[in-house]
Amino acid sequence: MNLKRWVLATVGAFVVLMVADFVVHEAWLGGFYRAHAEWWRPAAEMKARMGCLFASQLVLAALLTLVYAKGYEQGKGAVGQGVRFGVLMGLLLFLPKIFMTHFVYPYPVSLLVNWFVGGVMEVTLAGVVIGLLCKPAK
Repeated sequence: MNLKRWVLATVGAFVVLMVADFVVHEAWLGGFYRAHAEWWRPAAEMKARMGCLFASQLVLAALLTLVYAKGYEQGKGAVGQGVRFGVLMGLLLFLPKIFMTHFVYPYPVSLLVNWFVGGVMEVTLAGVVIGLLCKPAK
């Protein structure tokens, strides 16, 4: 695996994850979160923990890129392979998580469905970026 391509794809995936996370959790679900503020940490406390959010997304981007590079198949298009990878990883990451969250917390199913759809979309977009940036040199 080419280290330069891995770093580039990791950074690209990190940017996509952060932007997509903002779109999902601020633009798409922000109103719901504000309407149910009692379910979440206070804003100041969340802001103080933003470093953890950035670190977790960077680790996710690095691991997604590593798994992608290890499973790369020659002859498949970068975008198609990135979408396939992203959807599979999104399902792996979010489907069990949503079922466990439904079991443990009293969140409405509509919120869980939105988290699932948003999460799979985020990882799929990251997969496409990884596919485009991590492909081996010709």
